[in-house]
Amino acid sequence: MRTRLTIAALLALSATTAQAAKPAVPSDSVLHAYVIGRYAVLDNEVGLAARLMEEARAADPAAASIKRRSWELALANGDQARAFQLARSLASDPDVIMTRIAEAVIRKDWALAASLRQKLGGQGWPIVVGPVVDAWVAQARGDAGAALNLLDPQRHQGFLRAYIAEQRAHLLASLGRWDEAATAYRQARSGGGPALLFLRQGQADALVMAGRKDEALAVLYPGDRPTAVARERLQAGQRLGPLVAEPRQALAWTAARLAIDLARERSEPMALNFARLASFLAPELPITWLTVGDMLGKADQTQPALAALDKVPAGLGLEEAVRARRAEVLEAAGQSTAAGQLLQRAAEAPEASADDWGGLAGWHSRASRFAEATSAYGMAIDRFGKGLGASAWNLHYLRGMMRDRAGDWPGAQSDFRAALALFPDEPGVLNYLGYGLLERGGAPVEARALIEKAAQLRPGDGGIIDSLGWVQLQTGEVDKAVATLERAISLEPQDPTIISHLGDALWQQGRRIEARFRWRQALALEAPAEDKRRLQARLDYGLDAAPAMLAQK
Repeated sequence: MRTRLTIAALLALSATTAQAAKPAVPSDSVLHAYVIGRYAVLDNEVGLAARLMEEARAADPAAASIKRRSWELALANGDQARAFQLARSLASDPDVIMTRIAEAVIRKDWALAASLRQKLGGQGWPIVVGPVVDAWVAQARGDAGAALNLLDPQRHQGFLRAYIAEQRAHLLASLGRWDEAATAYRQARSGGGPALLFLRQGQADALVMAGRKDEALAVLYPGDRPTAVARERLQAGQRLGPLVAEPRQALAWTAARLAIDLARERSEPMALNFARLASFLAPELPITWLTVGDMLGKADQTQPALAALDKVPAGLGLEEAVRARRAEVLEAAGQSTAAGQLLQRAAEAPEASADDWGGLAGWHSRASRFAEATSAYGMAIDRFGKGLGASAWNLHYLRGMMRDRAGDWPGAQSDFRAALALFPDEPGVLNYLGYGLLERGGAPVEARALIEKAAQLRPGDGGIIDSLGWVQLQTGEVDKAVATLERAISLEPQDPTIISHLGDALWQQGRRIEARFRWRQALALEAPAEDKRRLQARLDYGLDAAPAMLAQK
């Protein structure tokens, strides 16, 4: 609030001064617009900042720093024409080059895209984007063999492999190699991640095009509304359509995925830039606007975030997901009551769905009202569980997590077992139940079997691989646990729990210095206060003495 008043005061002072004083010289105009623009940035008034910075740039076109700031704000504000225009006149660093690559791909100027790609470099995020640009430019030029070779997941390691696996599936589908595409999508899904919902539909579309409709329907197990809608469309004889049909959509997909991962690492400004580029490249894809809305919400851009979510295409079963995101944006803006009212109205409406009750439960959960969240999921199960059939597993899973957080492990365990009775091969449920049993000292043999099955089903999920390493450590397989936990960190390098577990394993292996390094690394990351307390005790007293020392405090 204080910054907004400062901006308003500066603008008012500007108007008063303009009436009373002589016309300002151009340098004063530049400084004036630039300073107020910077205040607007600090206050998250991106639209105002973009306009003011553009005034400064127009007053002094030669000022490179102002021109760059204008470009950054045009990109953040979603002004595609200005962002592209300004990028053409700026010095070539990776961020600017990426904007120019996006414009070249939209224009299908493959020679320019290839030339710009060579200037992108190979450090940081270009490691992810570079192979995707190379492959799809090769495909656009008619060299499918080179494109497929570039998108071979076996040539890449760690988190990059998941990006490449998804893009290979997209490329195979665009080539009409449907059986291979279906297999590639199934393999890409094993990595989990935020795109899992869409990858499932990509696999189903490829199966249908390969003449395997029954398999496609089996893949579209309607555990959520978008998947159920996709299944209904197939049953009605409609095609789902490819996730990616051309290079601009492929690059948009990568940009959106990269934005999501960057946001998890607290790189919000860069995440928003990639999200905006995704929306420039493929505004027809729902993942782009969902991502833009999420990134703007994280940046406290409330109204722009809500406007972005309004652009998510209708008719795909995403209405409840969009409503839930709108509620999150309102909550982040301090309007939790308004968010709750939005979700409560949707849940109590005659046409309410299980997802509407799930949205209300999520609102309670974010405020740590786990009993209320449990009750909301219970309403969804009672009203819609029978109609959902086996797909009701997800509601039992979610209610189980709320019960666990509310301190009701027996109730939680009952829900997890109900979920597995409906869907025995769901890795998330297998992992949660197995880890819960392990942590509570009950049924270690069953816990291990559950976690091992989850790891087999989803080998690219860092959280599940962490559980596998933890169960190995608890059963005395220290060397094997270290190797497994190192693999988990390669998949989730910023997860404090996994890093802490690796520290414990290293300590038991006798590598005390490395163990302390890992605990310090975990302590530096965001984590619950109790977890930090345990980490500090490990650093102060060592792994063996830490529990006893904590008990004395």
